[in-house]
Amino acid sequence: MLNSLISIHGNNPGSLNTVLGEVSNVFGQVYRSILSSPNGVFIFLIALPNKSGTLARLSSMLAGLGLNLILTYAYTINEELAMALLIYEAKEGYFQKAIEELRKGGAVVREAYEVKAINKINRSTP
Repeated sequence: MLNSLISIHGNNPGSLNTVLGEVSNVFGQVYRSILSSPNGVFIFLIALPNKSGTLARLSSMLAGLGLNLILTYAYTINEELAMALLIYEAKEGYFQKAIEELRKGGAVVREAYEVKAINKINRSTP
């Protein structure tokens, strides 16, 4: 038999439910972002140094290309490494440029996708 023990520290242990609920909302937001962006989205899963300001610097580099950040989800792996899911509004001809900028900024691009919804079904029509 496997036993688990979870210890929660903080001002309000009930707020953990709120945090976990917000994390689960990320996946719904990814889907809505894809459907609502007329040009599609760029999705990047990156590994980056776990240092203060690194993600902000990378985001600024892509903003310099004129890319609009829609969603960020970042988490720490250990003292030296963090992961981030970045979703940007797509801009024609900028997918590879964005990947190059992320790499120049010290990120390891683990996954990269250019996603566009090409057919949408109107649910109100039978």
